[in-house]
Amino acid sequence: MEFFEAVEKRYSYRGEFTNAPMPREDLIKIVTAGTKAPSAGNLQTQSFLVVTDAGVRAEIAEIFPHKGVATAPALILLVSEHQELGPMKVSFELKDYGAAAENILLAIAALGYASVWTDGETGMTPERQEKLSALLGIPEGRAVRAVLPVGVPKTPGRQPPRKPFDDLVKFEKYS
Repeated sequence: MEFFEAVEKRYSYRGEFTNAPMPREDLIKIVTAGTKAPSAGNLQTQSFLVVTDAGVRAEIAEIFPHKGVATAPALILLVSEHQELGPMKVSFELKDYGAAAENILLAIAALGYASVWTDGETGMTPERQEKLSALLGIPEGRAVRAVLPVGVPKTPGRQPPRKPFDDLVKFEKYS
């Protein structure tokens, strides 16, 4: 799939997935896209944990209840490490992980799969963070920022309508 077609086809899938397995080669392509995302100062504070084991996925779904997480054949956890850059000690970890997440979501769409960025509605609470870290051996100083369920959707969808281009994009001046 061509890049701009993937952008058009990417949507947030909140439903259940089929039990079609995810080929390891596709998962490698998907997370490789995440590793190629921009990173402030090239610190590369983002990392990724791919979980395909059914038992571990079930335990994650207990901690992080979401029907996509419960039914996806693969989960990609986006993990970030707090690092500070420059004399002002600014952390860009959230920007780094956000850029990586978008690359991953576009790669998922390009390969014909579906996903959703889960960290909002169900929330990555401190309690969930601790449980996920204990279950998955996440090192201290790193935090799970999102869980992306990946697979073939039971009910494919499409991107919802967007606001008109001219409402969102201005050239030269905002007015």
